Amino acid sequence: MNAALVMLLVALAGPPEDFRAKVAPILETKCIRCHGEVSRKGELALHTAGALAQGGESGPSIEPGKAKESLLIAKITGDPPEMPRGGKPLTAEEVSILARWIDSGAEWPKGLALKEAKAETGPWWAIQPLKMPSVPVVKDERWIRSPIDSFVLANLEAKGLSPSAEADRTTLIRRLSYDLHGLPPSPEEVRDFLQDARPDAYGRLADRLLASPRYGERWGRHWLDVGHYGDTHGYDKDKPRRNAWRYRDYVINALNDDMPYARFVREQVAGDVLSPEDPGATIATGFLAAGPWDFVGHAELREGTVDKEKTRLIDRDDVLANVMSTFTSLTVHCARCHDHKFDPIPQTDYYRLQAVFAGIERGDRQVESRERAAKRLALEARGKAASETHRKLLQKASERTSPELKQIDEQIAAWRTLAEAIPRADSGPSPTNGYHSAIFASPDSSAWVQVDLGASVPLDEIRILPARPTDFPDTPGFGFPLRFEAEVSNDPGFATKNRLLAVDRPGSEPANDDPVVIRPRGQSGRYVRITATRLWERTKDYVFALSELEVLSRGKNVALARPVTAISSIEGGRWGAGALVDGYTSRSRRPSADDPDEARRLDLTHRIAVSSRERERLAESLIPEEVRKGIEAAQAEIKAIAAEVQALPPVEMVYAPLPRAPRPIHRLKRGDVEQPAEPVGPGALSCVPGLANDFASSDEEGARRSALALWLVDRENVLTWRSIVNRVWSYHFGRGIVDTPNDFGRNGGIPTHPELLDWLAVEFRDGGGSLKSLHRKIVTSATYRQSSADDPRKAAVDADNRTLWRQNRRRLEAEAIRDSVLSVAGDLDLTMGGPGFEPFRFKDDHSPIYDHEDNERLNAPECRRRAVYRFAVRSVPNPFVECLDGADPNAMTPVRNTTITALQALTLMNDPFMIRESEAFATRLAKDQPELPAQIDRAYSLLFSREPRPSEKAAVILYAKEHGLARACRILFNTNEFVFAD
Repeated sequence: MNAALVMLLVALAGPPEDFRAKVAPILETKCIRCHGEVSRKGELALHTAGALAQGGESGPSIEPGKAKESLLIAKITGDPPEMPRGGKPLTAEEVSILARWIDSGAEWPKGLALKEAKAETGPWWAIQPLKMPSVPVVKDERWIRSPIDSFVLANLEAKGLSPSAEADRTTLIRRLSYDLHGLPPSPEEVRDFLQDARPDAYGRLADRLLASPRYGERWGRHWLDVGHYGDTHGYDKDKPRRNAWRYRDYVINALNDDMPYARFVREQVAGDVLSPEDPGATIATGFLAAGPWDFVGHAELREGTVDKEKTRLIDRDDVLANVMSTFTSLTVHCARCHDHKFDPIPQTDYYRLQAVFAGIERGDRQVESRERAAKRLALEARGKAASETHRKLLQKASERTSPELKQIDEQIAAWRTLAEAIPRADSGPSPTNGYHSAIFASPDSSAWVQVDLGASVPLDEIRILPARPTDFPDTPGFGFPLRFEAEVSNDPGFATKNRLLAVDRPGSEPANDDPVVIRPRGQSGRYVRITATRLWERTKDYVFALSELEVLSRGKNVALARPVTAISSIEGGRWGAGALVDGYTSRSRRPSADDPDEARRLDLTHRIAVSSRERERLAESLIPEEVRKGIEAAQAEIKAIAAEVQALPPVEMVYAPLPRAPRPIHRLKRGDVEQPAEPVGPGALSCVPGLANDFASSDEEGARRSALALWLVDRENVLTWRSIVNRVWSYHFGRGIVDTPNDFGRNGGIPTHPELLDWLAVEFRDGGGSLKSLHRKIVTSATYRQSSADDPRKAAVDADNRTLWRQNRRRLEAEAIRDSVLSVAGDLDLTMGGPGFEPFRFKDDHSPIYDHEDNERLNAPECRRRAVYRFAVRSVPNPFVECLDGADPNAMTPVRNTTITALQALTLMNDPFMIRESEAFATRLAKDQPELPAQIDRAYSLLFSREPRPSEKAAVILYAKEHGLARACRILFNTNEFVFAD
């Protein structure tokens, strides 16, 4: 609506309208959903007179008596109008009503509060039962190749349209090759197809392309877009995920294997629970962890804080949105703060789904192959038998006694009584927990931490204090190693060193906060190091932690506040390397080094430790020879088995959900973690007819996800089956039958061919869920095989080609352009799988650095692999891919933007990658053909699958003679014919 019309409407405004009858309905249906009591977009609310008077971020929304100057009128007019966002513009009559009301003084009935109008009623197409529709009868049956065509043609004939002619064979093989492989066909493949006179030549071509591993790479990229997969966390500390790539490989392999779609869905939601024996099923759950993750919020914020709860809420929201948008095409996440504004999804349903995922966190998870697991289990069975033999022999040995042993036991008991009687001063809480290593997958990993005393000093005493964190359940000896060594050196690298103590305490740790005391005899040194060689088990992983390290020299703690280094350290929250020497345990301040009570208690602790070791030696000397030999043999067997276990292939890791006990979930008023309402149990959506949505009996974490996975693939879940066939269709035609693949709600698109959508869904569901079969049905149809040529007469009826009277011409995605450039240049490396290549310089820092300007990395041989294997950084996108509208891994991308900009042309001409590959292409042409004219012929066959026209050939030859063949190749790479698929 243009400005002149607005002024005319205002000028013609007559008497004021009745507010309740005319003005309120407009505000309630058009405005309140975004500017109501809850939403308040732009800080503007229009539900009461008081809220209206307050205005929003841009100031007052109306000027009573001055409609022309009112912001509200300006926002709802214009060409196009800015408001209502996402809805139909107001009619001229509706604008006129509001203008007359404002000009009359904008009176508002006292006490009246407006509420959003109810969502439209009537059947919601997306949840109607799936039924196999009858294939329509059409007039032009000769065009029909598939039932798909009957549905399309019936729609065309109803609008007086007819389909376009079939595309020529060269166009068809290029279109199909790009659609199924994301790569151009080779000249030899084009020649063979053009010469294949068999009636099923095209079907054979489709089968060959679908059978190639290139298919999984191409369509895996589409799936990774939807799941917003990335190889880094995102946010401000965009740490790398070194093990995420296994999920990417799972997707590619599953598509190449034509895994039934129901299994594909189940494994990505709950594969680790439904198929625990299958390592691939655990890897599949990487889907749940594919999105961005706030390292600061999860790893560094303190437990129990509001910000911590907000972080977890946002994280679960991302997982929930990823699952429901991808598999059911619903915007369930819009119900986080209130009931869904458009769809019948109550807020409670949203929090039911939050409860499903309330028992997972994200991280690196072990994945063991079937073969390795079988070997490990056999070795563990042997080890269990050997350990039992060892235990029985030790029990027999412990039955030996002597007066000397009895005397030592009595002395140790007396010292313990004295130590417990010494008072402990309450010196206030500790601000830190101490030092904490990185998390390890194996207990036999080695970890060390050391303190620099500043100079070589005589060592009187070393005290190693176990951690007892306040933000964990009461865990004395948290992280204290089962086997460790204490060493001293004057060399920070410990090339030369003296061992002070070696302790092997299998299955035990300190029972209280008392330290392990070491009293070196005549030793001195600058650096004291504690090395753990048998780590403490946390929850199926292993760590090394200490609360404090004290080094006494001449009665003074010389380690206090000195520099600490470690092989690895968790820094954040209450943990940090510096906390090892800050004068605090995990619970309280340490007494001073000369505190008499502490000195006496530590003296007793030291005596107990020395006497205990003496007792062990004495008890061992009393063991009969045959028992001793049996113990030694059992120990040798256990050691040999441990060596065999250690020699097994390394356990693979995947970035995936880490199951834990589910946290309680409450419905949150306005989505605010500080306003919890009633508790909510796990469940799914209540709006899908015929499906139970209550998982209340599923108390265990795995059972919750399993229930959701089975709910998603239930044959009655009409959303799942409609969603996937629409998604596949959208990639073949550039637009789905529903043009909002992630939103089948009332605010999303409406199917252009609803009967066709249902026919595809039923065929797919009842046919075993084969994606390759679905592709074949689509690409072999006459609808898909149409020419993309324009027809002004048909365009006048359907300019947007919603009826599919022709095929849509589409620009290749960024990855397809890049891979095609490498392919025609002869540089493409088809190595599959494994860690992603890194076309950037990486520096691991507090916030990592990813430098895409490093040409040395760009030219690395591994960077010639397909783009799907690229290490995808969230915070610093690859400039080439970003410029050509690559997907943003921070957001789910069901449909990529397609833009045509000058910057893209400049990138294709001047990017270092394009310059390098133009030179490689020229080298290939010179190798293939000795003469320039033949080289141009070869270039056209590789790039465009055809021979050059005489005028084209002459122009390129002339340019190549003047500027060189490599520059001519750059020109050809920039043609529309190369970057578009007809």
